[in-house]
Amino acid sequence: MHKRGEINVFTDFFKYVYKSVVAKDLGKEKGRFNELIKNPNGFTYMEVKKMANNFEMEVCTTSMVIIEGHPNDQPKVFTYKEVKVMHEEGKVNSLDDIFKYVHESDVAESLGKKRETFNRLLDRVERFTVRDIRSMGELFGLTFNEIFAFIHNKYEKKLKKP
Repeated sequence: MHKRGEINVFTDFFKYVYKSVVAKDLGKEKGRFNELIKNPNGFTYMEVKKMANNFEMEVCTTSMVIIEGHPNDQPKVFTYKEVKVMHEEGKVNSLDDIFKYVHESDVAESLGKKRETFNRLLDRVERFTVRDIRSMGELFGLTFNEIFAFIHNKYEKKLKKP
């Protein structure tokens, strides 16, 4: 669908798939799902992944369509410049690499999360929200796509472990 230019923004999906079907697949009540359509920052990585499968699109492409036209509702200031520098030098290529240069507790605080909550998210990256991913990108001076790819790769790597 997306390659033919028919899907450009999130609401375009629902020209082809009923909202109720997607909401049910995600386990969302109609009212909550409609709120998320208006502000998709609350979707988790796993929900984006499920929607990508339903829409027969790559997960990264689906995430970009979802955020198109929807700014981060909790924007963050570029704080951790060392992460961007290390990424540009090829030393930060994963989510785990980031925390070689900044403390998890500092990032948790910057995101407004308790350290324990943030650590649980790092263990279960599929629970990061689009908002969290955007905010981390802003904090580190990286793009949404870069952080999303780090989370996607960590999740896929976790699935492959025996």
